Amino acid sequence: MSFDNLPLGWKLVPLEDAMDAIIDYRGKTPKKTESGIPLITAKIVKGGYILEPFEFIAEDNYDSWMVRGVPQVGDVVLTTEAPLGETAQLTSANVALAQRIVTLRGKNGLLGNDFLLCALQSKFVQHQLESRASGSTVKGIKQSELRKVILPVPPLPEQQKISQALKSLSNKLVCNTQTNQTLEQMAQAIFKSWFVDFDPVKAKMNGELPEGMDTATASLFPEKLVESELGLIPEGWDACLIENVTSKVFSGGTPATKNDEFWGGDLPWFSSGETRNNFIIETEKYITEAGVKGSSTKASAYGDILIASAGQGHTRGQTSFNSIDCYINQSVVALRAASNVSAYWLYYCLEHRYDEMRSVSDSHSSRGSLTTKLLKGMPAIRPSKDIINAFDRLVEPLVRKQITNSNQNRELSALRDTLLPKLLSGEIDLGDTNPESIKEDV
Repeated sequence: MSFDNLPLGWKLVPLEDAMDAIIDYRGKTPKKTESGIPLITAKIVKGGYILEPFEFIAEDNYDSWMVRGVPQVGDVVLTTEAPLGETAQLTSANVALAQRIVTLRGKNGLLGNDFLLCALQSKFVQHQLESRASGSTVKGIKQSELRKVILPVPPLPEQQKISQALKSLSNKLVCNTQTNQTLEQMAQAIFKSWFVDFDPVKAKMNGELPEGMDTATASLFPEKLVESELGLIPEGWDACLIENVTSKVFSGGTPATKNDEFWGGDLPWFSSGETRNNFIIETEKYITEAGVKGSSTKASAYGDILIASAGQGHTRGQTSFNSIDCYINQSVVALRAASNVSAYWLYYCLEHRYDEMRSVSDSHSSRGSLTTKLLKGMPAIRPSKDIINAFDRLVEPLVRKQITNSNQNRELSALRDTLLPKLLSGEIDLGDTNPESIKEDV
C-alpha cells in the first residue's frame, strides 16, 4: 500500500493532529466487580468488534475512575499491547475503559470515526504501530509514539463512501460473530444443565418433566442421585477419568525452522497460541511432507479436542474443537473421543475447565506444563451413550453452524483485507459508484 501519489484532496496527517480526543487509562487498575458497568479490555477487542464483556466495575466507582475522559458512541478503541493493534468501535457509551486500551475520536470536520477505524485496520497503519512498538517480551506502543502515526485522510465525502463500503462487510462479520456467541452459550448451557447441575435428574426426582425437554429424552435420565468418589452423580453414570473417555491422547512437534524445505507447503500446522479460537478452521503456518517426515509432528483430525499444554500468558489450558485435518506442535495435546462418548460431549466436558487445568499443571510442574498424563488423569462423569446421542442431536447443529459462520468470516475478512488498501490508497475510486458494487473492482 503506497501513498506516493495521493489522490487530489487527500492528506497524510499525524494521528495527534487528527484527533478531538485521545483517552488513555494506562497506569491505572480499576477494582473489578461481578456486575455493573462493562469493562472494555484488550482481551475482548478482536477482529474489528468487541466481544461480550465479562469484567465490570461498580457503578459507584465509574465517575472516580473515568477522570481522563468519557467515551462516546462511535469512538474507536485501539489495543496498545497484548495484543497490539486490534480495533473496534464503541456501540455504547455506558462502558469503562481498562488498561492497554486507547480510545480515539476523530477531529470534527476532518476525520470521521468510521473512516478512522478503517485506517487503523490498514497494513499502512498496522506496520507503523509495530515499528513504533517497544518491549522485549510483549510489544506495546507508548502514547507518545502513537501520536506520531501517520493517517491517510481523504475529503469527508470520500471517507463516508469508503467506510460505508467496508462497513457492510464488517457488519456481516459482527453478525456472524454475535450469532456464534449465542450458539456457543446455548451449547454450554445444555451441557451444564445436563452434565454438571443434573437438572433433568433433579426434576424427575421431584416428579416433574425436565423443563424444555420432550418425554422421550427425559426417559433416558435416571431418577436418583447416588454417592461416588466425585460426590453425588446420577444413578448408573460412571465416575471415571478423561483417559476412560478418550481413544487417543497425544502431542506433536515442530519441523526445524531453519530448514526451508519443511515450511511453506500445503499441510496446516497448528501451534498452541491458536487455541485462542474455539473452533479451528485454519492455521497460521503450513508445512511440507518433508517437514512431517523430518519431525515429530502428528496428525489431528476433525473432532479432536486441542488443548494448549504450554504457551505465553493465558495460553496454557485453552481448549479448541478441531474442524480440519492438520498437524500439531509439541505444545498442543490432542484428545480423541472414545466410542463410548462423542467429540461434542468431550469438547464441552473440557472447554470450561481452564482454571482446573491451570491449577493441576501448576501443582505438578515448576514450568506449569499440562502433560498428557495430567490431562488423562482429570476426572469425568460419563453418562449413558443414549444420553450422549441425545445431547449430540441438539448440539452438533450448533457447532456446525459456528464452523460455517467462522469459515464465512474468513472469506469476508480476506475480501475486506483486499479492498482496504485499494480504497485507502485511492486505487479504487468510488466516485458515484454504489459502495455495494465495489466487489467487481477487486
